[in-house]
Amino acid sequence: MTAVLAELIQSKTMLSGEQLSEVLSFFKPFTAKKNELLLREGVVADKMFFILKGCLRLFYSNDDNNVSTRFMAFEQTFLTSIVSFISRQPASEYIQAVETSELLVISYHDFVKLREKFPAWDKMYIYILEYGLTVITSKLSGLLTQSAAERYKNLLKSNPELIQRLSNANLAAYLNISPETLSRLKAQM
Repeated sequence: MTAVLAELIQSKTMLSGEQLSEVLSFFKPFTAKKNELLLREGVVADKMFFILKGCLRLFYSNDDNNVSTRFMAFEQTFLTSIVSFISRQPASEYIQAVETSELLVISYHDFVKLREKFPAWDKMYIYILEYGLTVITSKLSGLLTQSAAERYKNLLKSNPELIQRLSNANLAAYLNISPETLSRLKAQM
């Protein structure tokens, strides 16, 4: 179950086999049910999730219940509300299981303990931060420079799995368009 995570950690760090075993012992298995909220707005993010199977989304919801999805995370990806996780301030977003998901979960306290005990763990931390930075920068760039049709076409090319696995409502929220606009775009393609 932890073999996938072990392989990723080994590829990013120089941990010994014994150290890797200790690191993995901090990750606890958890099954999230479809639509289960794993983090609510206003709560400090005290967990980081590694997805073995399934899909999680990080999203915002305003007072009018308009939803905007910042990120969809699939297998072999870490996810948390990184600003809240680092700053220990309440999250401005939600994390929800889009489908039943098998996760490995590490607490903030244990994550920090690993950073203190194993300096090589910082390479994993940097990997997580760099991945998050590139994803959010790419998404922001697309929102600022591309039309809805261009964003949909780029998603078709770069990540067709999203289109197959997500409901129209979640896909529209991810693209930052209305479900009606998404339907029109699908009909035109």
